[in-house]
Order: sequence, then C-alpha cells, then structure tokens
Amino acid sequence: MINIRNVSKTFNGVIAVDDISFTAEEGENFILLGASGCGKTTSLRMINRLIEPDLGQIFFNGKNILEFKAELLRRKIGYVMQNHGLFSHYTVSENIAVVPKLLGWDKIKIKKRTAVLMEKLKLPPEKYLSAYPSELSGGQQQRVGLARALAADPDVLLMDEPFGALDPVTRVHIRKEFMELDELSRKTIIMVTHDVNEALQLGDRICLMENGKVVQTATAEEILLKPASGYVNYFFGEYRQTLIMQQALLKDLLPLITEHIIPGKPALHFHETASFSDVIQTLSDPGYNNKIAEIKIKDGTSVWVTFDALTEAFQNWKNRKENE
Repeated sequence: MINIRNVSKTFNGVIAVDDISFTAEEGENFILLGASGCGKTTSLRMINRLIEPDLGQIFFNGKNILEFKAELLRRKIGYVMQNHGLFSHYTVSENIAVVPKLLGWDKIKIKKRTAVLMEKLKLPPEKYLSAYPSELSGGQQQRVGLARALAADPDVLLMDEPFGALDPVTRVHIRKEFMELDELSRKTIIMVTHDVNEALQLGDRICLMENGKVVQTATAEEILLKPASGYVNYFFGEYRQTLIMQQALLKDLLPLITEHIIPGKPALHFHETASFSDVIQTLSDPGYNNKIAEIKIKDGTSVWVTFDALTEAFQNWKNRKENE
C-alpha cells in the first residue's frame, strides 16, 4: 500500500532521514516509533508530499507519489495532527466537511457522512454540529480532527502523535475508542509516536528509528524478544520485561500448563485475553493470599491455575519465542 525505498532528506546540511526503506501493508497499523528528532515525522510528511524527499522513491498503491498532483494525493490520504489542526473560524460540521467539499460531494451526502462519523466518535450531532473548536475539550477536538481525516473515507490514514497533546486520562479513553472504531479496521494506518505503550498496543508492526535511520521493523513481540541491536534493547530499557509480560496473553500460556488445580477453589477471575502482566499485578498484591486464578475461556469454560504455574508457563513461552 505504502512503500518507501531508500528515501533521504536533509535540512540545511543536517540529515533528518537517512536512506530509509519500509512497507506498510494494506490494512496494517504501522507505527513509526522513536525519540524526538529521529526523523519519524519527516518520514510521515513525505508520504503525502508535505515535504519532498531529496533521494529515493515513495509509492502509493504501486504508483510513484510524484505522479500525483500534491493536492490530489492529500485528498486520498487522511492526515491527523497532534494539535488536531482544526480551523478555528469553522464549526465542527464545516471542519469535517473540508475534504468532501473539495471532492465535490453534494450537501446531503456530506451531511449524512458528518452525522455518521460524529455519532461513531461520540460527538452527538445535535449538540456539536454548530460548535466551534474553542468550545470543545482537547479530547473532543481530537475526535473532530479524526472525523475530518476520515470524512472522505481514504484508504490510508497518517497520524502524527495524535494523542500526544491530551492529558493521560483522556489519552487512554481516546486510544480505546480508536482501537474499537470500525471505520479504522479496513484502513492502512501509519502512526508516529514516541510512546512505547501506545506503539505496542496499537501497532501490527513497529518501525523503530534512530538518528534518521530505521533500526528494526518487527511485530511488538519480535522487537521485544529479539532486539536487532543494542540500541533496540536500550530503547525499551528497564521496562522491557514488563512490556514482554504485556505481550504474553493467557490463552497462549494455558497450553504450557500441565497441571491444573481442582475447580471451585476461591480465585481471582481473568479472561483468556488478559495478559500475564494483568495477572501478576493483581496476584502480587499483598492483600491476596490465595494466589489462584480462574481463567475464563472463549467457549465459556474455565481453568483454575496457580500463580506459580502461570509464572513457569510465562518463562517457557518467553524462552520458546526467543529461540524460534
């Protein structure tokens, strides 16, 4: 869907992006992760020609982006900015309608599309259609920015630190809504973030960058368990073990547990989609003495296991993954 080949960009003699290559597949959530100044935002902005590369090629659906007029390319690719980028003198409905109007949609179609998106993003049209950005909270402004990017139903969505300006509580809520939004399930999404947890939660694959270069491109599990370099290991640092535990889902650990305890014992309840990290945080609380977990399986049955059995299963899972 989006293919970047040997792309470089220099600003005033300083290399911002240095011979990078990656491909974001159709329908994939592809994350550009790294510290500030590593080149991730420059890379994103080159995809829709907000910045032109000095060297290399970028392809959209197999076609070189230079074959598109820049303004037409941007209408095919949605863009969500960190500070939402709303027009302050436009109402919510006018902000969302910007691209559909440029594409020549009729008023009825625009009105219907605007209402659908606002409902999905929990912005009741009857309350917010005529509101101005200054009358909205930060989270609401970010929702309008996402609605505007999705209005023309683009195949590709670029997101530059979309949740970065929000307070931690709002950020968690918006991120959860993002993951559940059906509008995004069929999109190719390329997102820039410096937040490790955000990258691991949202990304199908993660592209870690350092000093304008791609250091490693892999799934969350691979990048944690099989770091390609010392820098990758350093980047995730002291939290690496905790992050690995978040990747280990109980449904993956259960087949490694050979001895279950008798059902019916007092236990704490978890679903099989919970992570080992969820369990260890709860069972490690000094207030819980019976270190037993009841794990509910998708088919409605349950399995009772001890904390020790889960810990052993996690270690075996981790060893297998590292040696695959």
